[in-house]
Amino acid sequence: MGIFDIIILLLIPYLVKVAIPYFSKSAGVRNTKWLYYLWYYHVLFGIIFMFYVQVFGGDAMGYWRKTDLSFDQYLNQGQGTAFMHVFNYGFVHVLDLSFFTGSMIYTFIGFMGVMFFYLSTANLVKTNVKVYGYNIFPYIFFLPNLHFWSSGVGKDTLVFFSVGLFLFSVMSPMRRGVGIAIALFLSYNIRPHITIFLLASFGAGFLFDSKLKPFQKVLLTCCMIAVAAFIFDDVMRFLKLDELSTESVEQFSEKKVSLLSRGHTGSSVDISAYPLPLKVFTFLFRPLFFDIHNVMGVLASLENLILLILFTKIVNMKTISLLKQAPYQIKGLFFFFLIGSVAFATSLGNLGIMMRQKNMLVPGMLIFMFWVLSSRKEEIIARYKRMKTKTNPALGAA
Repeated sequence: MGIFDIIILLLIPYLVKVAIPYFSKSAGVRNTKWLYYLWYYHVLFGIIFMFYVQVFGGDAMGYWRKTDLSFDQYLNQGQGTAFMHVFNYGFVHVLDLSFFTGSMIYTFIGFMGVMFFYLSTANLVKTNVKVYGYNIFPYIFFLPNLHFWSSGVGKDTLVFFSVGLFLFSVMSPMRRGVGIAIALFLSYNIRPHITIFLLASFGAGFLFDSKLKPFQKVLLTCCMIAVAAFIFDDVMRFLKLDELSTESVEQFSEKKVSLLSRGHTGSSVDISAYPLPLKVFTFLFRPLFFDIHNVMGVLASLENLILLILFTKIVNMKTISLLKQAPYQIKGLFFFFLIGSVAFATSLGNLGIMMRQKNMLVPGMLIFMFWVLSSRKEEIIARYKRMKTKTNPALGAA
């Protein structure tokens, strides 16, 4: 471990101490205690992830490996894996940082994503809700997979951070334009289809928001459409699609499912014959206990059971009518979660890969479900107060 490793490892805790109060103040959140707990929790998973890939292997080791290629050569290779080497180039080739230090850098980046989701939730949901006697917030942010797949060296951490930063920035888009630009830049260079999902989802959220003024709707939606149109050809090339047609998309999905459903890819699931609702269910809520093969399977099953319980809680709550009343951020999260779930459910056939890809969608799903439960609770409280006022008019006068 060299001098730069020591400097970076000392710098990271300092950055956390600066970032938490700074962004909390910006979001109007006073209580930062849980964010520090989440940081310690996230570091634990960062260390676990590091040992996991060292024992079982993974892309993370490749992203942190020195090669003979120059920075310009990586830069010319475009998006995806090549960009990961561009992003890591200064850390690996210039500073010569160890894999442990790199893991801690990515742990910090992943935590920033968690923090942005947390602060956005604190702004969007005003009333906490209990399920089976337990408060949903902030405990929903301690789900293991939420931290495991966003704490290690790799694309998943950077995309998770990008989605969190994008949500936090669109809470106040005119003031946080730089955050939106950074989020879109990162997601575009790592997984450009995620950028399209974000732009389409939040563009629709802006368009269908009744609280925004017409000129705001037009301006924000046009900006989203313009950026989406600008990067569309690059996304098509990245996905290796010649044209956007039903036939080409079906061929792409069938090819991906075939590749990712082979026995050698691990916990494969043949979803080719599943109807779409069952494919989406498999993507969102499996593995469950009948899929368990190891300790990670147990944790994933417990987490998916929690998601399934929360999902069943909102099914009968006039969710669609509540969605119409939702702010544009909640609408955007809902559309992002919906588009992403359908897209990945039709193209993935491996439970391990599903868990990784789902991780960028789960926060949006959790925040949406929490918002629905909270809104329903607020409606019940308001109805109770109205009934109480009618029964005792003196209370209303008071």
